[in-house]
Amino acid sequence: MDQTTFIAYAAGYIAAVFGVFLLYLPLLIGIGLLLLLAGSVSLVLLLLKAVTVGLYRFLARELRTPTRRLHGGPGGERLLPH
Repeated sequence: MDQTTFIAYAAGYIAAVFGVFLLYLPLLIGIGLLLLLAGSVSLVLLLLKAVTVGLYRFLARELRTPTRRLHGGPGGERLLPH
């Protein structure tokens, strides 16, 4: 096997690898876009969960405050029994 045949085979293998890469490139781009979409959905859900927990804590604190005032909590007067 002479040098030109070896170089031709090597160039053929490299061309085949490049061709297969180009053949699967749309699939790779689609998978990459799906991964980006999944990450962004996960981030949006994380932010939505943080906002929901913050809103729940705020509402729980606001609803608990009048009850504490009625039952003699800090800042309120104690009710007298009748």
